[in-house]
Amino acid sequence: MSGTGTDARPESHPDAGDEGETFTGTGLERIEDRRILTGEAQYIHDITPEDCLHMALLRTTHAHARIESIDTSAAENHPDCELVLTSEDLQAEYHPMPCGLKGFEEWSLAVDTVRFVGEPVAAVVATDRYVAEDIIDEIDVAYETLDPVVDPLDALEDETIIHDDIGTNVPDGEEFVFGAVDEAFSEADTVIEREYSWGRISGVPLETAGVVAEYDPDADSFHIDCNIQLHTLVDDTVYETLGYPPERVVLDVPADVGGSFGTKIAIHRYCSLAAMASQQLDGRPVKFVEDRVENLQGGDMHSTQREYSVRLACDDDGTIRGLDVQFVDDFGAWPRYPVNQTLKPLSVLTDSYDIQDVRYRYDLVMTNKTSQTAYRGFGVPPHLYAIEMIVDEAARELGIDPVSFRQQNLIEPDAMPYEIPSHNIYDSGDYPAALNHLRDHVEATERVDGGLLDPETIEAQRADGRYRGVSYTLHIEPGVSGSDWTDRQRSDREALATRDRDAVNELPEHLRAEITEDGTVRAFLAADSSGQGHQTLVTQLLADELEILPSDIEVEYLDSGAAPTVYGSAASRMAVMLSGATQGLGERMQSNLCQLAAEEWDLDLDTVSYRDGAVERIDTNERLALSDLVAIDVANRSEGERLTRARYDYDHPATTREAFDTALTAKYPVYPTAAFAVNAPIVEVDTKTGEVDILKFYTLRDCGTQLNPVIVEGQAHGGIAQGIGAALMEEFGYDESGQPQAVTFFDYLLPSIKNVPNIEMQHSETPSPFTATGAKGTGEGGMIDAPASIASSINQALEPLDVVADRIPMTPNRLRRRIREAEATNDQ
Repeated sequence: MSGTGTDARPESHPDAGDEGETFTGTGLERIEDRRILTGEAQYIHDITPEDCLHMALLRTTHAHARIESIDTSAAENHPDCELVLTSEDLQAEYHPMPCGLKGFEEWSLAVDTVRFVGEPVAAVVATDRYVAEDIIDEIDVAYETLDPVVDPLDALEDETIIHDDIGTNVPDGEEFVFGAVDEAFSEADTVIEREYSWGRISGVPLETAGVVAEYDPDADSFHIDCNIQLHTLVDDTVYETLGYPPERVVLDVPADVGGSFGTKIAIHRYCSLAAMASQQLDGRPVKFVEDRVENLQGGDMHSTQREYSVRLACDDDGTIRGLDVQFVDDFGAWPRYPVNQTLKPLSVLTDSYDIQDVRYRYDLVMTNKTSQTAYRGFGVPPHLYAIEMIVDEAARELGIDPVSFRQQNLIEPDAMPYEIPSHNIYDSGDYPAALNHLRDHVEATERVDGGLLDPETIEAQRADGRYRGVSYTLHIEPGVSGSDWTDRQRSDREALATRDRDAVNELPEHLRAEITEDGTVRAFLAADSSGQGHQTLVTQLLADELEILPSDIEVEYLDSGAAPTVYGSAASRMAVMLSGATQGLGERMQSNLCQLAAEEWDLDLDTVSYRDGAVERIDTNERLALSDLVAIDVANRSEGERLTRARYDYDHPATTREAFDTALTAKYPVYPTAAFAVNAPIVEVDTKTGEVDILKFYTLRDCGTQLNPVIVEGQAHGGIAQGIGAALMEEFGYDESGQPQAVTFFDYLLPSIKNVPNIEMQHSETPSPFTATGAKGTGEGGMIDAPASIASSINQALEPLDVVADRIPMTPNRLRRRIREAEATNDQ
């Protein structure tokens, strides 16, 4: 067992822990915050072993080109150069990186052809990062430039093939048909058909990707400090690339990582290259940390880009009969491992609406852009955006108030648990009541004299070209991803129809703990963190389970060598999975301690009980404290038999319920919790400039049992801020030649206090019947729902002009263009 040395012991909470009270459910201050705010947190950049060398990467400036030759002689002759690596070196000793689709072979350095600006071509190791960057300029690469493929719709035509060995730019696609879709559309009174675009955005963590790798020649093994996300799940991307078994390639992630939002799942290229370099240099440690330009242009970390074609079948009375969603997903140059973002939207296929007949089709296309990786929400935000846009337009076409139209088609509370057509199941919630509550609150607060929606104010602002509006939308946040479905696209899909339930392979969440000689409880997480507050969560739950103070608990992290394979911190999983694991671990530890005490006193087990951090005899009230029990355990048991140590694996909630069997066996996305949010952002659009000002963001959120309200609110605030950036500002654009247009923060605009308005947040609690603690996953909320909500409010504001926010991000230039086009049409 290993762990970080991070001090994760909190101060006692002054308002909890008394008789009848619990720490769970309170806003216990985050344990992680003190060391982060006082500069004591240690990130990858702070790790520099003695004699450490530094790596820099030569990245191509071409979007698509054939490598004719690479001359590294000048670089190798540089007096400060320690090592130069090219793909030729890698192919001689190592392996390609795992890819997200079968048939692709991607190496850590480009072989023969470069396929996106920023793709690494060579690596240089020197005594200093600055020197290494100077030396890469000495490498001479001759290219034959090729035509790039930039537009995903153009890529469908296969006029220029990006991967000759694959033979097409559309390596995968699938159509799902649920119910009688064609009949629904043919029988409906009205069919609305529209197209929407979702631009390329991504998470931009404060701390960029980093790695310090060291090869041990004596043990023939690697130790890699890195800030990779899901370090026990995707460690195969590193050890398979190196060609080593997992026990000889340890990935160690610090307790503090400066953000990821999914993007750092895909930093294995850096881990592998640094490890290879260290091995080639007989074990000298090698360090690499992305600079900001590298992170923005070529870090394999962009998120999805989609072109949607959506149809909605409706009857004149406002009943939605069918939904037909088709989209082209721009994958970039390589299909990133382990999974792409096209399938997760199936888990919220109809969002909060009761629609039974649905078609869902996608095409994956390759383009000469940075590859796609995970990002907060994992493909769901564009799906919800497309649905809300078509709902807005349907309501408008039918002449029905959009709130009434939505209310009419929401899933009713008595239908819960509700199985959507794609066989995921929403656990609980009263959507109509939630929508009504927030609408009534906002209308009563703002559509009054002096309010933001005061009719007189709206009229006056409109006369000045400023259009205000608000929309009320309700969105589902799928939580607690399963793992089995994630390799659907690498599976034999024909065989899934007869797949047995026993073949389903899900991952539990692991937690272990030990009691030390002074009675302190040390818990160890198998999952890594990138700022979510796992240490706090485990501390407060374990304190309740063992009836001790949070200050008597320390929580540390395991490296990939010590930890079992778990899914880890992604997909709004950890609150549910960690709380379930903590509850189970606490019960097991209590049982162990009672057994230990009963043996010590030579009593039957039912004559002792655990209470207030000790075991006591029921007959005499004599007590053994935790420290006493440890002393007894050490004196009487061997290391492997200690009862003051326990471990627990909490099974994925879907695997314990037959209702999920259809989804599990067919490898449909399984997300057994359905948190939800009602949003009502009040926006004002300046029609002269196209700028959107969010005057206030109202939201009502429900994530089941709130384990720590402070963390819940923090997640939601951050998510909404990201959603605002996605809706209005952020975009990784490319020109026609494939050159990235956003490689600095001057180009890639992030939201700040200037753009994020006052957020009035309310909460309801509808505990999940599927999880141990009633909690639902809520780590992606805000980013999932805010873009659709903001776009819908823009639609409401600009309804008099018949303008729809048909593209995300709806930047001022795009919105102004739409307004200008609408004005021209209206003048005809």
